[in-house]
Amino acid sequence: MTITLQITLVDPPARACFCLQDKKNELSESVVSTGEPIVFTVPIERDEAGKVSGNFAMGPPTGRFLYVCSGSDIGRRRAKIPLMNLPEGEHLAAQFAGKAKDGWPFCATVKPLGEGWKVLHRKGTEI
Repeated sequence: MTITLQITLVDPPARACFCLQDKKNELSESVVSTGEPIVFTVPIERDEAGKVSGNFAMGPPTGRFLYVCSGSDIGRRRAKIPLMNLPEGEHLAAQFAGKAKDGWPFCATVKPLGEGWKVLHRKGTEI
């Protein structure tokens, strides 16, 4: 089943570029930050056992994640968003801090803000 992930980067540093990286190490079209939230919509596949796959699902089956890449005139970074233990639903959303403690774009393995992934749509219901 295809599910949609809505990933929102909150408070990304202005003038930094953000994009997704796929399995072929190709980058999606980049978005230049104005400091306002940036939203990426990512389709992934999930089987009946809950394992995810797709063009943006990286890593081993037991530890899937996706990469959000960022860069500026200062350098490049990459954040790893874990895709394990996603709730049941066809459309999920989570917010992530777009800026690291040092003021640069977020990087390393990141956790969702607040309560984590939220279900926006579940088969047969609108939430």
